[in-house]
Amino acid sequence: MSIVTDFLTGIVEFVTDVFVLRRERETRGSAARSVSEDAAAVAQFNFITVLWISLVSVGVMALLVFGFDVPAAWGIGIGAVFSVVWAYQRYSQVVSE
Repeated sequence: MSIVTDFLTGIVEFVTDVFVLRRERETRGSAARSVSEDAAAVAQFNFITVLWISLVSVGVMALLVFGFDVPAAWGIGIGAVFSVVWAYQRYSQVVSE
């Protein structure tokens, strides 16, 4: 039953993300796009961009902790800040497109 619940939650979350993206674009006065184009932009952001950001963030953390002997908490914190800033910047680009 948990798999079904997770699947339905994922669908609702995706639809909500598309709705939020459309509202943000509408609020900023961007040109109207089709729902399928916005869904493709959200899917690319969710699956490709976030995966890439996560992998690079883990690499930065590992490099700091194992390569430069930075304390683990600092390495994780710096990697997390790095990923949040990059994700925010990328999301801003998606909204403004």
